[in-house]
Amino acid sequence: MFSQQNSNKLSIFSEQVLKDLNSLLDNVTPPDSKVIVFLEKNIYLALDRINILANAAIGRKNLVGFFRFQENVDCLFAHHVIYFLNPDVEKLRTFVVHLLSYTHHFPKAVPQVYFVPQKPLMIEKIIESDFKLNETFSELKIGEFDFDMISLAEDLFSMEQPLIFKHLFLDGDTTSLKWIARLLLKLQSSQFGAIPMIRGKGRNAARVVNILKRLQDEVGRDFLSNTPSEVEALYIVDRTLDLVSPLMTQLTYEGLIDEFYGISCSEVTFPFSLNESAPIGGTSSQTEVLDSFDKVFSEIRDKNFIKVGSILYQKSVWVKNHYERRKEVRQLKDLKEFMKGLPEMQDYHRMISQHTVITSEIGKITQGLEFRKKIQIEQCIVQQMNDKEVFEFIEDMVYRKDPFSHILRLLSLYSIVNGGLKSKEYDFFKESLMLSYGIPQVMNAFIIMESCGFLTKYEGKTSYPLLRKQFRTWNASLKEQQPDDIAYAYSGYASLLVRLLEKLLLSNHSESAIDNIMNLLPGEKSEIRNTVEVVGDSRAIMFFVIGGLTSAELSSLRFIQTQMANAGKYRRIIVAVTDVCSGKRLLSSIIPFDLDV
Repeated sequence: MFSQQNSNKLSIFSEQVLKDLNSLLDNVTPPDSKVIVFLEKNIYLALDRINILANAAIGRKNLVGFFRFQENVDCLFAHHVIYFLNPDVEKLRTFVVHLLSYTHHFPKAVPQVYFVPQKPLMIEKIIESDFKLNETFSELKIGEFDFDMISLAEDLFSMEQPLIFKHLFLDGDTTSLKWIARLLLKLQSSQFGAIPMIRGKGRNAARVVNILKRLQDEVGRDFLSNTPSEVEALYIVDRTLDLVSPLMTQLTYEGLIDEFYGISCSEVTFPFSLNESAPIGGTSSQTEVLDSFDKVFSEIRDKNFIKVGSILYQKSVWVKNHYERRKEVRQLKDLKEFMKGLPEMQDYHRMISQHTVITSEIGKITQGLEFRKKIQIEQCIVQQMNDKEVFEFIEDMVYRKDPFSHILRLLSLYSIVNGGLKSKEYDFFKESLMLSYGIPQVMNAFIIMESCGFLTKYEGKTSYPLLRKQFRTWNASLKEQQPDDIAYAYSGYASLLVRLLEKLLLSNHSESAIDNIMNLLPGEKSEIRNTVEVVGDSRAIMFFVIGGLTSAELSSLRFIQTQMANAGKYRRIIVAVTDVCSGKRLLSSIIPFDLDV
């Protein structure tokens, strides 16, 4: 949990972002000219979540509004059209088309584009040389907007940059490593103080540590003393150390919501109404924000889904009993006390009702034979057993023309665990998929998946059996009703990355133990030592994952924190990620076409 002091620091960070946005909007000329702002979805949601957009709009009569980049609002006139975009080369054409469409309707509109969090030189060159926008718009302004982190929960920071995995592991563009290093310097200098030990594991993690060291050297020792040190150690890891976990189906409550409906910056759109009185079979949808303000969600988000129904039932009985107390009230002062707490109780009852609806809809899927069979196949794969049954299941999926993403996900899972597919199976599935989903799409997908290490031909013995043993990534004796291990989040499977941090936490900061643990995994490593002393009793460990972490893995980390606290060894775990990912979003970020066909 964050202290009030940390909450205040986060508020200061938000205030700076708001100040920068207000300054940008104040600089349009003349001051009364109308302004319309388009933001990419992840940027819009992140700024909206911390109330930046609402606060920036206060008192601005000339502001037409803030809109998501995808929204079609060409009919709204403005003198200035401003864009906030991710620095992604492949999305530039979409931006150019949008800008040309808007300025076709309003030829006198002056455009500005800001890349978040920084403006790569390559992006600017493409805009100027390939699209020649500077010739079309003589007053075009190209800049950057320094917004690189928000807090999604008390224990979770996110850069909300879902394309970083693609940039690093497909495009080979390492620009984002500088953003990460800069962010980690900012976190030390303004929020958590200098961190005594910083270790990176994995090629990109090691690079970040080296860049961070140069930045610290440039800043000098001043950053070491300005803020009291609260974090004992920072471990930075590459997602590619463990590509298995995001491909597994998450089985926590929040994880399944993300799997089926997709959560972006805590926002999710359900394809049904959350009102229990809504007509059965209705087509209405409802968008909700799932965060700590929802007390019921906070209590059940990290639970394995099999336990959620009974928890909600117990809560509904408790609320009913609370309402029944009204009949027992005899004194006026007791009635006043009851009525005082009634609004909060009614709100809690509404939350229970909403999550009961969500649970019911998820249950319709998870109780189905197809879903249960898929989970069984995933578990067979990570245990490296029943290959014949696995291939027959995937083959049936191809013949049924299941969503392409589902098939790629299982094939990739098998490939990573087994060091690739043997030529016979690789060629068979490739040909079968081309017949069902089209030659160009499948060829393109296979090339991309191979480049990122997801789907390859078998070339030699895999190291996975050794890692499975060393990190206990499968727990055959798991107690799902009363879990005592992080494997509950996947009903038997344990994330290798989470096991890594668990081992590091149990090492008691022994240098030799930490080195031995780090050496269990392949890849480069690097470290920084800062000569500082951590203050206070509530010490923390920070875990930064380059390429994203899943909701189920976050739940597993919270479980470790709880277990350690129960054992009298409390350590606050702070998680920082490039984004909260899922298998579907990870694959969608690297494949340039719709995978749900």
